[in-house]
Amino acid sequence: MTLIRIVKDWDWPDLMRQTPGQRGIWDGIQFTLDDTEECDFLIMLNNRMKIPTRVKCPPENIWALMQEPYEEGFSDWMVEKHDLFFRVLTHHLPTNNAKYIASHPAIPWHVNRTFDQLTSCPIPEKVKNLSWIVGDAMDLPGHIKRWSFLESIKKKNLPIDIFGKKIHYIKDKWDGLAPYKYSLAIENNSGPYCWTEKLADCFLTWTIPFYYGCTNLEDYFPKESFVRIDINQPKKCLEKINDFIAEDRWEKAIPALEEARNLVLHKYQIFPHLSSLVSSHIDEKKEKKDITIPAYKRSAKAKMLRIKYKLKKKLGILGST
Repeated sequence: MTLIRIVKDWDWPDLMRQTPGQRGIWDGIQFTLDDTEECDFLIMLNNRMKIPTRVKCPPENIWALMQEPYEEGFSDWMVEKHDLFFRVLTHHLPTNNAKYIASHPAIPWHVNRTFDQLTSCPIPEKVKNLSWIVGDAMDLPGHIKRWSFLESIKKKNLPIDIFGKKIHYIKDKWDGLAPYKYSLAIENNSGPYCWTEKLADCFLTWTIPFYYGCTNLEDYFPKESFVRIDINQPKKCLEKINDFIAEDRWEKAIPALEEARNLVLHKYQIFPHLSSLVSSHIDEKKEKKDITIPAYKRSAKAKMLRIKYKLKKKLGILGST
């Protein structure tokens, strides 16, 4: 059985819960998070490890998957130090080099449910209208823009239940989505290919997302499964939300939500996504070699960009040129 080692620098959520029986197997491919010395493929989630990664593996099968928004001076590891990666799956293509392959981030879902639970649970009772689970990070221009939109909502007294670490903490995102017909899903950035758990968690709970972020989302999901909004135009955005809720379109959208949900579970989440990409590159004849991927250290250019970024953040001008 083909063995894929996944290397990551975060502990939660547990990736293996996204496989049947939490066994780490998908389409006959075994995935492991263990520090195994030998594997058929190694896939690093983000190129920002603080310690070296050592493995015996075919060099052609050393890949990376980028999962964070790209911001110059903040996530420069997304565009540099990729020499040892034969393929880089990313929503931000730094060059036209063939190693870079356009890909959504395949971030794990955050609702506290296993794959088996999600594939067997019924549609939850929808007893409430609108929610928003909003993060409190303020590191990126997208964070600041999202927080500004939150302030606009508060001023307009939109009938919405807002959850977050600093607002109304809930332990499980399921509780802030499953009882609701609609929820806001606002990404940290806007561009092609980059949609995250903010969207997926809505689909997994049969909740229609009022969505801002990925500009080609229709390439992934049926257009009836979500509602596009533009947080750069708060007034029009709020009018659109109110009008859509007033028309009570949730029930009509159930087939589209069901399709989107199945796409998340069986196609776009990390295991079917990687299995699909890897399957055409499995070759037992490839020679395994001892490889060390160094810990990420910023280049001189990235260090200068980091200084510039921190200065702009301190001056409150993130997002400006």
